[in-house]
Amino acid sequence: MNWILAVPLVLSVILVVLGKNRWEKLLGISSLSTKTGVLIYALSYLVPGLSQVRDVAIFYLLAGGSGVILFSYFLRGRKE
Repeated sequence: MNWILAVPLVLSVILVVLGKNRWEKLLGISSLSTKTGVLIYALSYLVPGLSQVRDVAIFYLLAGGSGVILFSYFLRGRKE
């Protein structure tokens, strides 16, 4: 069952590597960040004794999303 969670992560890395422009790469990075957060959250439910990891996963999802937004503003500013 863990491979079901890992396949989308690998596909996101491929998207980042094969992206033609920086916006495609940003999309892959944001997708990778979100999928990693969901993977951490799912593993906290599957493995007993990792209840505190859920808090880390939620923080990772929030920080990853805001970091991608800031990075996109940085890229947009450099383009102009």
